[in-house]
Amino acid sequence: MILRRWCIAVAIVLIATPVLAGEKTVGVVMSGNIGYYQEIHRAFANGLIKEGYDRRKVDTLLQMPAPDPLSWTNAVRKMIVADVNVMVAYGAASALSAIKETKSVPIVYAGVYDPAGIGIVAKNITGITSKVPLTSLLKYAKKLVPFTKLAVVYNELEPDSVKQVEELGALESQYGFQVVRMPVKRVDEAKALTFAGKADIVLISVSAVANEALDAIVKTTHASKIPTLSQLGGAGDRGVILTLAPSAAEQGEAAARICAKLLNGDNPASIAPEVPKLVELVLNMKEASAMGLKPSVDLMTDATRVIK
Repeated sequence: MILRRWCIAVAIVLIATPVLAGEKTVGVVMSGNIGYYQEIHRAFANGLIKEGYDRRKVDTLLQMPAPDPLSWTNAVRKMIVADVNVMVAYGAASALSAIKETKSVPIVYAGVYDPAGIGIVAKNITGITSKVPLTSLLKYAKKLVPFTKLAVVYNELEPDSVKQVEELGALESQYGFQVVRMPVKRVDEAKALTFAGKADIVLISVSAVANEALDAIVKTTHASKIPTLSQLGGAGDRGVILTLAPSAAEQGEAAARICAKLLNGDNPASIAPEVPKLVELVLNMKEASAMGLKPSVDLMTDATRVIK
């Protein structure tokens, strides 16, 4: 798996315009091969062009490591060896690995849930958070189906994923549910999970491991007539019933603006982190109907997009 993904990254590098004298290099590391991060990257690439950094001025190196600590670290180290001018990290795992490995290379993060809360704080890093309050998602979930047991698939090695579990635990009494913790450390473990009789609803956390197993989790939960929730964009198109997440386009465009400033010589410490302004609520009505669910009129009205 690691070899396959490294080959993908190499292929991307080889088809890029050859580096000319005076050109700069941007290294991009995804926390996993996840659709939301890919959408962010497309918006980022287009955003760089709008900022005046096309392929004649900047070479972009991309890494999509397997979702495990060693692979994240190795991907970041490859960027450091490549002497990139700016490193961009999608997801908390790659951002955390980046600040551990370098204090000198400017870093931009995007698609990160609660950066400050999980320790993504350093003089050489800034970016845009992807945090949307879990309380908002829970309120919408209550309009979808009544539940008393909420299972959450997470990875104890991914602090952003753990943060979500902690926040859910603090909300149990207020919203009248019990958190059923389902920790996984590998994609195959996530794919092997069962939910029947264990929960009324399932939150697939922002964990890269959990989201690389998204299709299998959705198939298993929906076969048991258990609805799913997510805070990672694009999950609705993969079958998740209810998704509340920041716009991938906004995340990528913001990362591009910040990256351009850093390429122009600005200090990361002088650029305040941004928060999302565009949040999308996606209801997969097709899957909900197949499960016999009847979402409230309020939920359907509030949805940014309804998949039929």
